[in-house]
Amino acid sequence: MKNALIILAGGSGKRLKKSNKTPKQFIKIGNQNIIEYFLSNLDKRIFDIIVIVINKKLVSKYTKDIKKEFLEHNIKFVNSGDTRQKSSKNGLTYLEKFKPKKVLIHDAARPLADNNLF
Repeated sequence: MKNALIILAGGSGKRLKKSNKTPKQFIKIGNQNIIEYFLSNLDKRIFDIIVIVINKKLVSKYTKDIKKEFLEHNIKFVNSGDTRQKSSKNGLTYLEKFKPKKVLIHDAARPLADNNLF
């Protein structure tokens, strides 16, 4: 395996929650939430596997259709930690068995990074 992407989506968006109960990575933009928007613009040839690190309590509420909608991206879900560092470690630990040559860790709430950057 060459390239893997870890999307950190375990945050609760505390600063935004004052006006909105939805974590910012799951806020809808049109018909898609921010993660779906990012995935729909991501070239499927860049990454062999995408690991979305998310609190397991939020998976069914916010991501139930992502695997079906983005089959070509080979998406897996991993439970987040209580800090960004622990969530990153959980994603990396999961990827060990795939032995990727390169891993990119990206924040789910930053959907405007483009394919040229990656």
